[in-house]
Amino acid sequence: MLKKASLISVLSVALLTLSTCGQGSAKCPTKDQVKTQVKELIPQDFTVESVVQLQDIKGLCEVVIKVGAQPLVFYMDGQSKYILAGNLISLKDKKNITRERQQEFMKVSKDQLKELEKYVNIKFGEGDKYIYFITDPDCPFCKRSNPIIEEWAKKNKVQVKVILFPLPIHPEAFGKSVALVCDKKGFKEYTEGYNSQNQCEEGKKAIQANLEFLNKLGINGTPTFIGMNGSMHSGVPTEEDLNRLVK
Repeated sequence: MLKKASLISVLSVALLTLSTCGQGSAKCPTKDQVKTQVKELIPQDFTVESVVQLQDIKGLCEVVIKVGAQPLVFYMDGQSKYILAGNLISLKDKKNITRERQQEFMKVSKDQLKELEKYVNIKFGEGDKYIYFITDPDCPFCKRSNPIIEEWAKKNKVQVKVILFPLPIHPEAFGKSVALVCDKKGFKEYTEGYNSQNQCEEGKKAIQANLEFLNKLGINGTPTFIGMNGSMHSGVPTEEDLNRLVK
């Protein structure tokens, strides 16, 4: 949720931009113009996926870019002079328009989905349907997700493919991830916080490869889920969130 001060700041910038003479244009910048204008602000490689005029706010254009598989939504004026970053919320129906739009673009390509298979460390469950579960052994939100996933997978006969992704903020997570790979442990041991002194080179290389590939995809947090249809979800999931990944 936006802090009050942040919300006021965002709205102030928006009103200032849209009330300036000559700034309200129905025409949006092209994808090439957007890329030229914002490339210095975004250090990673990115693609401009969409640039559209917002129907209810004259002169404001919605821009969607993707860093790897991760979408970023922000807003620009028609002359590409201003960028407005933050959540656009409809007061009428209390919808987070920015978040909903971001969810639409949270999807990996077929090639990226195929590539993910190379980085699976643990498999749980059986079935024709499957999801990828990108997790850190010491992530508290991942721990909250574990029983939800386990129950849902058993109930719906879905295979869960675990990719270990230890974050720098959890200093013991890398070693735990390596130990799980080296000792060939499964989902049960992962959920129990398994660790050992076995830090084999094969395990270190596997986890390092995970970090490099997932960073390329723009994934920087856990838990992250990727479905067999390419759809993504970040954070502790509901059953509805998980169902959406296998439709």
